[in-house]
Amino acid sequence: MIREIVRVRGRVQAVGFRDRVADIAEDYRVSGTVRNLRPDPVLEIDVEGERSEIERFLDDVFAHPPTFARVEGVDRATAQPRGVEGFTIAKTAEE
Repeated sequence: MIREIVRVRGRVQAVGFRDRVADIAEDYRVSGTVRNLRPDPVLEIDVEGERSEIERFLDDVFAHPPTFARVEGVDRATAQPRGVEGFTIAKTAEE
């Protein structure tokens, strides 16, 4: 079990990206959250699961972004797993 925090920059807010990520997560054995970060337009995906499942999930997310989204950059970092269950949309947070 691993945890990755993925920050996506670009036109990623107000385009349905959080909903898309949460919908895609239902097809994989992953848990975590997706939320917007402000003041910069950043989408944060905090995901836990087996490495191969996370990779397939993220590949799917980036292969099927919302129509009006534009990904300009992605930063990935590992973190200590929290042991959360399920995948939810979290409230917007200040960076």
